[in-house]
Amino acid sequence: MSDDDREVAAREVAAREVAAREVAAREVAVEFIRAVLWGEHLTVWKLLSTAGRDHVLSAGERRGLDAVQAQRIRQGTSTDQEMDTFLTGLIHGLRFDFSSVELSEVRVGSDVVREGEAGLEIEFGLEVPATFGDQWWAAGSIVVAHTDSGWRVERIHPLVSRSE
Repeated sequence: MSDDDREVAAREVAAREVAAREVAAREVAVEFIRAVLWGEHLTVWKLLSTAGRDHVLSAGERRGLDAVQAQRIRQGTSTDQEMDTFLTGLIHGLRFDFSSVELSEVRVGSDVVREGEAGLEIEFGLEVPATFGDQWWAAGSIVVAHTDSGWRVERIHPLVSRSE
């Protein structure tokens, strides 16, 4: 095998790895949107990265979540009732953020908006069907990061958001 052949083969392998990474990250983004739609609050929590959890807990504190309760949730020492109450509020807040679109019609777009360093963070566009024609309109974006636990949601950015 010549050096050129090895180089072509290495590029093909790299391209397949990038494609596989994007597919795995996209699957997590799709599962997250579906979990918000169906109110699967434990799945939403499971799919959030540590940074994502910190973000939603900080947002909760800005909206009145007791700091001690937020710390218990962060550490995994909250009661089931506290956790369920918080996660129910999280689902409600995410649905509210997307209230300008039909959440059941939101799809993870085919284009990568941004890929972070070494492909360990990927931002996908979120789209909804246009009210006329076969076009899609932007609904926001979702950032998925590779962690020790696999791909997890870091942030979700509704295009028209009513939250911070």
